[in-house]
Amino acid sequence: MAFHPGKCTSLPVTRSRKPLGHQYELHGQILETVSTAKYLGVTISRDMNWSEHIKNVSTKANKTLGFLKRNLKISSRKIKEMAYKSCFRTALEYACTVWDRYTRQPIDRIEATQHQAACFVM
Repeated sequence: MAFHPGKCTSLPVTRSRKPLGHQYELHGQILETVSTAKYLGVTISRDMNWSEHIKNVSTKANKTLGFLKRNLKISSRKIKEMAYKSCFRTALEYACTVWDRYTRQPIDRIEATQHQAACFVM
């Protein structure tokens, strides 16, 4: 298997205030160094802070909730509940084991999104 250097990036993972400035090279091309990268739907940051991932997950869940609100205005509670469980909740809880019990602020953001969805279903 050959890697395409244009599709690859370098993500140095460290909590150091002054990380080493090493550049990686693949097939003669220097790889771009990034501060966050998305891998299998999980946003990984340089300092392993999950705030960016939680922001992305809650944004996606809010978009899904908006879609459900627009399309299920006059549906029964049972249909709204099924849509909530199958569409919204799966988007919100994707890879939650990574950031579970991280800090209070991101958890509050997830809880606010969850509350909006619960109000929609009820």
